[in-house]
Amino acid sequence: MMRAPVPVAQRALRSILGGGLVYFGLWVVVHATLALTSDGANAWDLASLALVIAPQYVLVRRSRLDVPLRTAVVLAALTTAAGLAGLVSIAGVARPSGYDAWFLGAVAFDLLALTVVGRFGTAWVTMLLVVVACLGWAVLGGRPIGVGASLIVRHVATLAVGTALAVSLRRSNAASAAFRAVQRRRRTEEDVARARASARRSAVEQVLEQAGPTLRAIAEGRRTTAEDRRQMLVLEGALRDQIRTPRLNASELRAVVDAARRRG
Repeated sequence: MMRAPVPVAQRALRSILGGGLVYFGLWVVVHATLALTSDGANAWDLASLALVIAPQYVLVRRSRLDVPLRTAVVLAALTTAAGLAGLVSIAGVARPSGYDAWFLGAVAFDLLALTVVGRFGTAWVTMLLVVVACLGWAVLGGRPIGVGASLIVRHVATLAVGTALAVSLRRSNAASAAFRAVQRRRRTEEDVARARASARRSAVEQVLEQAGPTLRAIAEGRRTTAEDRRQMLVLEGALRDQIRTPRLNASELRAVVDAARRRG
C-alpha cells in the first residue's frame, strides 16, 4: 500500500525539529563565509561552494540511513568537482594558508555524510581522488608535493575518525532495530496466545453453561431419562471437542456432530 505524500510544511517542520534544516543552514553560512572572505575569492570559489552544498542538501533531506548507489555516485562526482574547482581557485597561490583551502573541509563533511548513510566505499574512493587532485595541483604548479599533501592530510584523518564513528553508530542502530523486532515479535506471540486462551475459555464456558441444567439435575439426585443420557453424551462430546478441536464449534459440523451423538 502506497503512503500518502507528506505535505511540504510538515516535512519542513520535521526537519527543523530533527535539526536537519538548522544544521544545513549553519553549514551553508559557515562555508559561504569562508568562501567569500578567503584571499583572492573568485568565481571558482562560488562554483566550489555550490557544488559542496548540493550533496549536503540531498543527504539532509533524506529520512532514511541509506542511499542508492547511483545517487551516492552522483553525490561523489559533485564532491570531486567541488574539490577540483576549489584547487583551480587557488592555482595562483604558492603556499595556501589560513582558510584559502576552505573547500577541502567542506568536501570532508560531504564525505562524512556519505559514511553516515553507509556508502563507505564511495566516500573513500572520492577522498582518494581528491588526494590525487591535491598532489597533482602541487606538482603541476611547480610546488613541493608536500604542499599538496599538507592541504588534505588532516581531512583524511577527519574522514577516518568519522568512518569509525559511523560504523559504530550503524552497528548500534542495527542491534537496536533487531532488539525492537524481537520485542515486537514476542508481544505479537503473547497477544495471539492470550487471544487463543480467551477464545478457548469462552467456548468452554459456553459448553458448561449448556450443561448447567443437567449438572444441577444430577446434583439434586433426580432420575435421568434416556433423553437425559443422550444429552449428557452430547455435552460430554462437545466439551471434549472444545478441548481438542476448538475450531469445530465455529463450523457447520457442530450441529451435525451433536445430532449424530443424539442418535447414538
